[in-house]
Amino acid sequence: MKKVALFLAGLLLLGGLTANAQSVIVKAGYNYSNLTVDKSTTVSDLKTGRSGWQVGVGYQSESVMGFSFQPELIYKVKGLKLEDAKNLNLGYVEVPFNVQWGPDLLIARPFIFAGPYVGVKVSNQFRGSSWTDTDRETVINGLKKAEWGLGIGLGVNFLRLQVTGKYNWNFGPVADAKEVPALGNSPRTFELSLGLKF
Repeated sequence: MKKVALFLAGLLLLGGLTANAQSVIVKAGYNYSNLTVDKSTTVSDLKTGRSGWQVGVGYQSESVMGFSFQPELIYKVKGLKLEDAKNLNLGYVEVPFNVQWGPDLLIARPFIFAGPYVGVKVSNQFRGSSWTDTDRETVINGLKKAEWGLGIGLGVNFLRLQVTGKYNWNFGPVADAKEVPALGNSPRTFELSLGLKF
């Protein structure tokens, strides 16, 4: 029994040490998007957020004095609700550049992180029964092709797993406010993700 306990302790220690070395991470998760609104927005104009998903890969550098760097390449679908019967899913390829800091605790490494991100819109999907061809054309013509912003979050590396929660501030509007007033504000996104380190 003592040998088994020592063996398991050794595995945990080894897993913790290798988990904090440089790694490639495959990750997936959930996100919730919403739009900010200004004080002039009426209750009937208020847009509610919708759920989406994400999948991608990242690279985590080795931790030095608690600091590490984790760039990622993520495909993210953000859902937005314009009206009761008008929903829009936008797909982006995003590249976050996250800087992490956290103590190495052998079998786990909790950390905080922050960094900028840039993204390019690669798809849009109209959902709901009240979209007309004119509506679709107007939205497509008004949508911004690129996005950029700042993310901040918390996470933990445990053995080969990485769990993170992140809040993103987008610094630009989803669409040109003159073309598509309903999408002329900056989105905010909260996301949860689970990664497997190799």
